[in-house]
Amino acid sequence: MTFLQAILLGILQGLTEFLPVSSSGHLVLAQQYLGLKEPLVFFDVMLHVGTLAAILVVYRGTIARLVVGGLSTLAKAKFYRKPIATLNTSDELRFIWLILLGSIPTGIIAVLFKTQLESFFEKVLIVSIMLILTGIILQLPRLRRRSMDSTDFPNKEVKSWYAPLIGIAQGCAIIPGISRSGTTISLALFLGISAKTAAEYSFLLSIPAILGAVALKITDVENTEVPLHIIGTGMLTSFIVGYIALRFLLVILNRGKFSLFSYYCVALGMVSLLVALIQ
Repeated sequence: MTFLQAILLGILQGLTEFLPVSSSGHLVLAQQYLGLKEPLVFFDVMLHVGTLAAILVVYRGTIARLVVGGLSTLAKAKFYRKPIATLNTSDELRFIWLILLGSIPTGIIAVLFKTQLESFFEKVLIVSIMLILTGIILQLPRLRRRSMDSTDFPNKEVKSWYAPLIGIAQGCAIIPGISRSGTTISLALFLGISAKTAAEYSFLLSIPAILGAVALKITDVENTEVPLHIIGTGMLTSFIVGYIALRFLLVILNRGKFSLFSYYCVALGMVSLLVALIQ
């Protein structure tokens, strides 16, 4: 892999990680058409680390509030006497609980189906079909229109049973071609959660998922054929582009234009499917 290819893939990852069009699906197609025939799973995961850094920067204020508020609540003796009651009265601690609760099904899916899911990175046909499916999923919020103006943590918007559902959606998005942000945000919007809270929960929920993926693949660093300085170039590129793309997505989401990306996903999926069938 060359510097130019790493930069191009980093740009692609940065754009598609936050825009609801499936970053992994685009990387599979790009690697195919750039002549990188072997699935670069470890390189893909490290590009996700670059976009993870973008999440940490954009949501640094929220993360700081969670850490400070959560630790403050845990330091109170009341929490250990009445943990459930305290959990329901602390927005920060409940938000952390919702993230953990949503992360459980994602982790189970990733561990149990790791080998099968990674095999999909070699199958352009499956990726094409999943892109079309993503386009359909992005239309899901239109079935239920509900406008809420939330500036707080999702203490009242997100019920506890919502978290595992969204976590399952995130787990399914491990399949290349299914957009993680598109699936989780669409489901959250369909459940009646406001756009601001849906995005906030979706992207903060991705933090444990990305860290888990890195933990599973970190042992592959010795086996990867991509030099570490090339990987670093891709990560830096994905961070810069990802930061810009995330800011852009939040504007689009707040304007209610999120489902417009569905047409792109369906079109790309159909074109890719046609090419795969012809080859």
